[in-house]
Amino acid sequence: MPKNVFSRLSHLNWEIMPSHKRVLQLTGGGSYAITLPKSWVKRLDIAEGATLNVEVLEDGSLLITPEGRQLARDTSEIVIEDSPVVVRDIVGSYLMGFNIIKLKSSKPFKSETINEIRKCVRRLAGAEIIEELPNSMEIQILLDPEAVTPDKVLRRMGSLVNSMVSDSLASVMNSDLNLAEKSLQRDEEVDRHYFTLVRIVRFAIRDPEIAKKIGLSPLRLMDFRLVAKFLEDSGDHAASVSMEVLKNKGLQIPENLLSIFKQLGDIVTKVGIESIEAFLSEDVSLALKVLEKRNEYSKLYEMMLSSLSYTPDNIRNYMTKIVLNIERINENNIDIAELTAPITIRSPQ
Repeated sequence: MPKNVFSRLSHLNWEIMPSHKRVLQLTGGGSYAITLPKSWVKRLDIAEGATLNVEVLEDGSLLITPEGRQLARDTSEIVIEDSPVVVRDIVGSYLMGFNIIKLKSSKPFKSETINEIRKCVRRLAGAEIIEELPNSMEIQILLDPEAVTPDKVLRRMGSLVNSMVSDSLASVMNSDLNLAEKSLQRDEEVDRHYFTLVRIVRFAIRDPEIAKKIGLSPLRLMDFRLVAKFLEDSGDHAASVSMEVLKNKGLQIPENLLSIFKQLGDIVTKVGIESIEAFLSEDVSLALKVLEKRNEYSKLYEMMLSSLSYTPDNIRNYMTKIVLNIERINENNIDIAELTAPITIRSPQ
């Protein structure tokens, strides 16, 4: 997937709303008061004497909305002109929550650029090209953040990644090129779910009403975003394992290495499933069960590295790359499990 999609896109045109500071004042009746920004009052067309709802959020911040009025959804658009990295900018705009992405070029788009754009759009849930001209293209995103809940997206993403990991490990064990290809084919779908979840999380953090409707606090939403990144990274490492299998087809691995490798793979596969389940269900006991497997995994990992030092160079190089990718997958699983206990402890009963 494109890297650095959250980097600052300085050449894109969007409006940044200014922040406002207010001094807390003590009123005659012993209550406290602050004034509201005039620009905000005018923008929402709030009349004098109108009733405002004030809600205290979990993080201590206040949500102020006019009574009987829903928060406006982000229907903004963005124009990207003569971008040297158009695919990255499309993804970045999608994740930032823009619903209309307009691409403009001073020269007609090259055929390879158009193909890259089409491929990129296919990877973004709810996105479609609604206009295509020689010098411009328009992409519309039809994705209701309230209709797609983060837990369903994350569960599906976890299932896809665990399948990728399982197939890539099996392809090493059996020198199975078909399984390696099968694992690689899921990588694009994992990215699509990742982009979807990040977009939903950003929507919900910006609009507390959405977060309230889907039943997730801003802090929990941030954890969802973090877990999604761990999963996306594990998917990339599973893909790397599969690519190594395809590049080294026919290479025979000694039985003693395969025995250790199978034990490593069994732990990583099981921990991958349990860590996601622990996070989604906020099950501390299951999370602790995952964390208890670290010592067992570490011993096997060291045993594998030690055994590799006595193998021919081609086998040692091949298996070392694979084992290092597995190590990163295992670290991601552990990081997901470690998020679970603090979440449950701080959640009110």
